[in-house]
Amino acid sequence: MGRRGNGVEIREQSIRLFFVADGVRQKHTLMLNGKALPPTAANLKYANRLAVEIREKIKPGGTFSVAEYFPASGDTGEVLTVRTQLDDWLASQRIEASTRDGYNSAARFWKSTLGARPLRALRTSEILKALNTRPELTGKTVNNYVSVLREALELAVTDKLLPDNPVTQVKRAKHQKPPVDPFSLEEAEAIIADLYKRSPSVARYTEFKFFTGLRTSESFGLRWANVDLASNHVLISEGVVRGIEVGTTKTHRTREVQLNSRARAALVSSKPDTFLAGQHVFHDPQAGARWNDERAFRRSHWTPCLKRLGIRYRTPYTTRHTYATMMLMAGMRPAFCAGQMGHSVEMFLRTYAKWLPGAGDAAEMAKLESSITRESSLEVPRKSTKAPKSLI
Repeated sequence: MGRRGNGVEIREQSIRLFFVADGVRQKHTLMLNGKALPPTAANLKYANRLAVEIREKIKPGGTFSVAEYFPASGDTGEVLTVRTQLDDWLASQRIEASTRDGYNSAARFWKSTLGARPLRALRTSEILKALNTRPELTGKTVNNYVSVLREALELAVTDKLLPDNPVTQVKRAKHQKPPVDPFSLEEAEAIIADLYKRSPSVARYTEFKFFTGLRTSESFGLRWANVDLASNHVLISEGVVRGIEVGTTKTHRTREVQLNSRARAALVSSKPDTFLAGQHVFHDPQAGARWNDERAFRRSHWTPCLKRLGIRYRTPYTTRHTYATMMLMAGMRPAFCAGQMGHSVEMFLRTYAKWLPGAGDAAEMAKLESSITRESSLEVPRKSTKAPKSLI
């Protein structure tokens, strides 16, 4: 028999809690991943804290439940860990493949740093220490990781596996969104011309992206059934994300995108190649079918093209920013531009305000210069240095 005290029994290779609830004597060996939790100093500290908590909830008016404290295996006393809670939370999410990839990346981080930690023993300070093991992470990545852990533990609170969520006290990391960096019209034309020399089908796809501003997933998922050349627009209602067809856009809103002459020409010239197939408009020429993943486009066509031309590298997504700035610089109404891009007007202006006509630094300074010039041209009376003429 091991040593006992305060409802905690220390055995040779394990720790056991004992207490009386509803007149029934309970004994539970603390388990971790199917194995008895060894009686280390840290585990004993956790066991004593857990025993105190259980005694408080057993008191009259308390809310003690065996399933709350030992849910994984009924009355065997197996302890839930951060790892098992993350797995349970991930299994409960109905999300797109790209979102799940991001969640899995965050979950892998927490499992590698805190996965074995008993869920009820997790403290805010341990979460902060885990984040400090990866100082190279950007503020955005840190916030994404913390968000996943927060949601996973919030589910545990909802399921009454935790009394409160230790992640709520973790402050958001500072993060500065990188500025929009579009291509100039001259750069866009050079990229399109270079691709036409090597792969006309890829060039047409790239030209269409530059002159519609579609997201990559939307351009991959565009079907001929949603192209209306008679009315001069395309209907954007679905996409392809990492090879998986999704029946919605990123914003879950269908929109009509009006076709300018360049976008229309790209569609018309693509028709002989893909229209009879009856499905997607743009195909990967190497696969002979719709594009699956941006990496194939980027590695085989986009990146080599920019290197050949000596153009500073920006991602293919920058074609979207380029079209947005083209529209504004042409004097088009921001509300119309936002609708074409699938943005709210507020978000569109927040992102692209720099390209609004008259919003540039030079234009603003010109207003001041004009004012300064007018003021300096005024004649200022000067005090005379001559003696006044005699009045006699």
